[in-house]
Amino acid sequence: KIRKTRVVLLLDLDCFYAQCETVRLGIDRSLPVCLLQWDSALAVNYPARKYNIKRGASFEEIAKASGGKCISLHLPVVSTVDIQKDMDESDKTNASVEISYNKEFDQSAEKRKELFNKEKNKMRHSGEGKASLDRYRLASARIFGIILEVLQEHVGRR
Repeated sequence: KIRKTRVVLLLDLDCFYAQCETVRLGIDRSLPVCLLQWDSALAVNYPARKYNIKRGASFEEIAKASGGKCISLHLPVVSTVDIQKDMDESDKTNASVEISYNKEFDQSAEKRKELFNKEKNKMRHSGEGKASLDRYRLASARIFGIILEVLQEHVGRR
């Protein structure tokens, strides 16, 4: 008799977007980082919370509360034309999550530094385009892919 078991996994990745940017840009994990969408913090890492910065804080509030020590990064902004182009490209190539993840997150130290200097403490405005969560969806897909592999490897073993 085959026994069917249902596994439910709840995975809460606190300040996930800020963690993704810390990895992507090679930022020291002890530094305070806030990820914003327009003028509102979406993700506040633990070092930033020491300055009493909370989700929803504005760019100015973050700078004031941290005395300018907190690194503010903005969600990627893409034009709606770029979004359609990216969708068309992915349909043609069927790139795997791993390849897409590596393209986004596996950069040289020099490239990470260049991106960090370009992106840190730069305010963006809604007129520039649409905020995109694709980078974080890739990271989530990769995490869940790894979890699935481990579960498949160990399910049924006692």
